[in-house]
Amino acid sequence: MKSKKLFLTAVGAVFFFLAANIRAAETNSAAQAWQSLTNFSLSPPPMAWMTNPPTETELATFDDHRAAESVTLAEKARSFYAQFPDDANAARARVTEIQALQMAVHLGATNHLNDLLAREQSLIADTNAPTELRYELRLDLVGRDLKLESASGADMNAALEKAGRALVKEFPSGPAGYEILGEVAESADLAKMRELADLMANSGGPKELTDVGKGLLRRLDVVGKSLPIEFTATDGREVNLTTLSNKVVLVDFWATWCPHCVEMVPNLKKLYDKFHADGFEIVGINFDDETNLAQRFIKEKDLAWPQFFGGRDNKYGKNYALNFLPSAWLVDRKGIVRDIHGTADLEAKVEKLMAK
Repeated sequence: MKSKKLFLTAVGAVFFFLAANIRAAETNSAAQAWQSLTNFSLSPPPMAWMTNPPTETELATFDDHRAAESVTLAEKARSFYAQFPDDANAARARVTEIQALQMAVHLGATNHLNDLLAREQSLIADTNAPTELRYELRLDLVGRDLKLESASGADMNAALEKAGRALVKEFPSGPAGYEILGEVAESADLAKMRELADLMANSGGPKELTDVGKGLLRRLDVVGKSLPIEFTATDGREVNLTTLSNKVVLVDFWATWCPHCVEMVPNLKKLYDKFHADGFEIVGINFDDETNLAQRFIKEKDLAWPQFFGGRDNKYGKNYALNFLPSAWLVDRKGIVRDIHGTADLEAKVEKLMAK
């Protein structure tokens, strides 16, 4: 009995020894395979091209060669993670495969496009893969899809809204979906703007992103209510409902670093000169961090209206999610905000309010 026990112990030791050596061999094999993969590189352009530029035919041939090399690299990466799925470098190999296929397709190997899309979708759907990696891949896909939509003449507002909704739903902690929907909301009608704002505010994402939606909702709630802006300008002028009483007011949210804001200045001056004597006022809310720069611009352009200086993080911009400039609100003679899309058809809107 004792000898049998010793035999079994010895057999167990042999199995343990063999298993340990198999694991060691697999580890060494994985390390060698990974080194082979990372040492693989695409052929550089011939040195002769530095002095003798290639012909179109030579370039096309070289691209075909590099595309074939990219496919080979993708196959090596796929072989690695298939053979060593538990290796620490398996996820990186999947990324390498996708990048290599992207290069191959870019160089003209479009027969690998479906393979690329399948690999990207597989990795994006793999919840065990790093979220940052899945998010970056999703952004690549969205970018390519939007480029195709644009080239086909599609309704880009609809395409952007669809992309933004998908991103916010799939990656509520990523900023891109909120940025896209925020951009769409800026030019949308009030009903659509509220719909998108609700979506962002209740996405379940981090506070700094859901606050974008909440800010849009606060901005929407301004319409039909008294102007919620009150301050003392640097020249001492008081800006409030009392000082603006019985005036049509344009609240101009702007910055010198915003090209469209600067482009609006001549039209604003034209409106001011035309209607100021009849009770039209402009109030500037400036987003420049360099206040002196903004003040010099105001002096050079001879802008006569009062200004609030608060930088990029000014309280009005943050409270109402004013992330896109220029923006303008229009206020009637009773101090009620009537329009928060004032930059569109501005002169006609001002004339209509002045006529009341």
